[in-house]
Amino acid sequence: MLRLGKRIRLTSEERAKFKCITGQTTLPTTIDQHNWALGRTAEFYRLLAAQENSADAELLARIAEGELITAAPASEPDKR
Repeated sequence: MLRLGKRIRLTSEERAKFKCITGQTTLPTTIDQHNWALGRTAEFYRLLAAQENSADAELLARIAEGELITAAPASEPDKR
């Protein structure tokens, strides 16, 4: 993943993984878009897990949550 501030660009592997996990074909260009889509996916699977007592759905929710971007970038760009 390439990252500049809040903007991101996913590698081909990351694009495929994002599409597989979220089912979305529109790729995110910001961290907020990325995390929003994965958060909604995790919520969906958590609801499904609760309704159907499904360990598989719980696992899918955890996988989606594991892909969230939470860390700050190693260094901020020079603003000169």
